[in-house]
Amino acid sequence: MLFRLQANILILFASLCFTQNSYANKKLTENYISSFKHIAVLEMKRTGIPASIKLAQGILESDLGRSPLAFEANNHFGIKCGRDWSGDVYHKLDDDTDSTGTLIESCFRAFSTADESYIAHSEFLTNPSKSSRYGFLFDLGSNDYVGWANGLKFAGYATDPSYPSKLIKIIEQNKLYQYDEMILPKRNEYTSVNTSKSKELDSKRIEPQIVKAEQNTNKSSKKEKGSNPEKSKYEVQPTVKSKINKINDLSVVYASGNESVKDIARKIGIDVFEILEYNEELKSQDYIPTSNEIVYLERKKKNINEDGPSSHIVNEGETMYIISQRYGIRLSSLLAKNNLDSDAIPLKGETVSLVAYISKKETPKFKMVEKFDSFVDLGGLK
Repeated sequence: MLFRLQANILILFASLCFTQNSYANKKLTENYISSFKHIAVLEMKRTGIPASIKLAQGILESDLGRSPLAFEANNHFGIKCGRDWSGDVYHKLDDDTDSTGTLIESCFRAFSTADESYIAHSEFLTNPSKSSRYGFLFDLGSNDYVGWANGLKFAGYATDPSYPSKLIKIIEQNKLYQYDEMILPKRNEYTSVNTSKSKELDSKRIEPQIVKAEQNTNKSSKKEKGSNPEKSKYEVQPTVKSKINKINDLSVVYASGNESVKDIARKIGIDVFEILEYNEELKSQDYIPTSNEIVYLERKKKNINEDGPSSHIVNEGETMYIISQRYGIRLSSLLAKNNLDSDAIPLKGETVSLVAYISKKETPKFKMVEKFDSFVDLGGLK
């Protein structure tokens, strides 16, 4: 009798512990999702990677943010240092060995915030050099988490044969798919500002003041050294900050220098995620653009208007993104026209084509500033 009573007590105690652990894990999961759903949706808007997939991967690979790598280095996706990483690092034993086969510490990136690791994870999957491996994923709908889960395994992102089922289980148990319903089904699908927003923008527009190049009657006059012959021909002169102007027949505003992207969106009356989508290198709604930085309110065009210049002479410090913003051309289109990838920065004085797709031999000289080219380590999946 006493033995049976003791056994019942032990069973009750074990059941109570299990219930408490389940409740604790549920709260941890809820807290994790609450903390990172914003950056997951933001990155989905920017890159097309489903927020549900990114959250599920973060939950799985960081053990709800409790792994040493996540807790101490804000690295939720096991991102290793790579060749050109110059930031903080975190070392731990993983899968690297020396010439004798002895396990040695691996170098992992250490981030200031976990959000940075979410962004770095996106950069890995969207890196043009890996398009042959992961590019097909972006033809799937951004709410097709099942396709993405299986596609990641097919592409070799993970070696665990149950990796897709683990992601799908996490997504469905926590209803993470609800965050995928906010955006367009395809990353590369062209979408203009909707009719109601277009009318709203039209009502707020002022006449753009496009500064035309003055006709020079003195043909023998010399060009100023280092000047761009096209510089003033296709440039919008900002008038009053936060007023809507035009570049390439697209609505833009010039940042005041003390307002975040979110502030600009609220003032204009446009979804902040649309601004982040239209301006490819604006990473966060909390980012404060510099004074007079161009911010597009509509998706940029693939080409420049017929009255625009056909090329641009690179000035000191200009990146392809800066050039794409100046002329209202999508960054991806500008890079394709010039045979460059996203890590290439053209050298000063080089000619960048704005219209034609140039040959390989005409590619402007450039230097590489690699943003991300590291192996994503999945760690010990449980």
